[in-house]
Amino acid sequence: MSEGFLWFFLSCKRYLKKMSFFLILLTLPIATFLIRKVERTQPQEIRIAVCIQKEDTYRDENMEDSLEQLLIDNLVNKRETSGNSFFRFYQCEGEEQVKEQVASRRAECGYVISQGLRGKLDEKNYKRSIYVYSAPSTVLASLSTEVVFSSLMEVYGNELFQDYVLEQHIVSEAAASLGVDERQLNEEISGLYEKWMGNGSTFHFQYRQSGENGLYKDPQQILSVFPVRGLIAVYLLVVGLYSAVMLGLDEKRGLFLPLPYGRQRRCRIAVLGAPVFLASLSGFAGLVSGGCIQGLGKEVGAMAAYCGGVCLFSYGVKLICRKPEAVCSLIPLFLAGSLIFTPVFVDMGQYFPLWGWAGRLFLPWYYLRWF
Repeated sequence: MSEGFLWFFLSCKRYLKKMSFFLILLTLPIATFLIRKVERTQPQEIRIAVCIQKEDTYRDENMEDSLEQLLIDNLVNKRETSGNSFFRFYQCEGEEQVKEQVASRRAECGYVISQGLRGKLDEKNYKRSIYVYSAPSTVLASLSTEVVFSSLMEVYGNELFQDYVLEQHIVSEAAASLGVDERQLNEEISGLYEKWMGNGSTFHFQYRQSGENGLYKDPQQILSVFPVRGLIAVYLLVVGLYSAVMLGLDEKRGLFLPLPYGRQRRCRIAVLGAPVFLASLSGFAGLVSGGCIQGLGKEVGAMAAYCGGVCLFSYGVKLICRKPEAVCSLIPLFLAGSLIFTPVFVDMGQYFPLWGWAGRLFLPWYYLRWF
């Protein structure tokens, strides 16, 4: 057994005998497992309130056939018909109830659809047709707006297309020459509309995110908000800096003085790497229990490279600072910087491009960019 490996093995035993450190190693995978279990038991949906605005000056004798009611019915039934929508629209009695639902965060946002929507759209009077209420902290209101307007096109697009075609004189003249009346022409137009809108060849959208292939395999992935991988990356960095502090204290106690000078550095690196290795095993277990594994080979290679980088970085910080107290004082700085500037919770570079470079100063940024 080589001397470096012996020091590494003895250091691992040393840290495992520390009950506090051992409990920290166990806490991470257990916590990710429990949080993932809670996420699975919670309803995987985004609640959105909708209603029809009551207007005393407006009367609609066929309210059930009104465009606004057709739109709401389409939205409310969309989850059942599509089978994979993570938005759940539900109808409220009025605008005040929508406001109350959004204010209490029982709904992510709310839509109030004015009465006489068909007439307003026919007259191209789009202002104040649909009101949106959303909480300041919401990040999904824009996505739900896409769903609302796509549903509006589903229930109103056919009428819009028919009106457009019938306004073309060449179509009317051709229909008259063939002896086709207006009812037959409307049926033919409606059939063509359904054919080209229903086969997916007219419009095709994909929502992408930074991640595996940049594509949502399941829309409900957006609801899994616990940043397992990011916290593990920060956790390993903190353990590496803590190990550098302990290495400095060992040096002050003269632990390495009996060794020849040429073998001291090798043993120091072995001592520093032992807790990082143990933390990497805990982190890998956390990735497994958190359901974040993206291929065993990729995960092992990335974890090994990142742990090596953490060890070298921590050893370099110790050489520069020299005193363990100075290294210890830097841990909060690296912890806060990693949580703020690297994409653990949110990618600051997307919102503040001038701050994007700051993430590159912290090791977790490089690890997270691999995934």
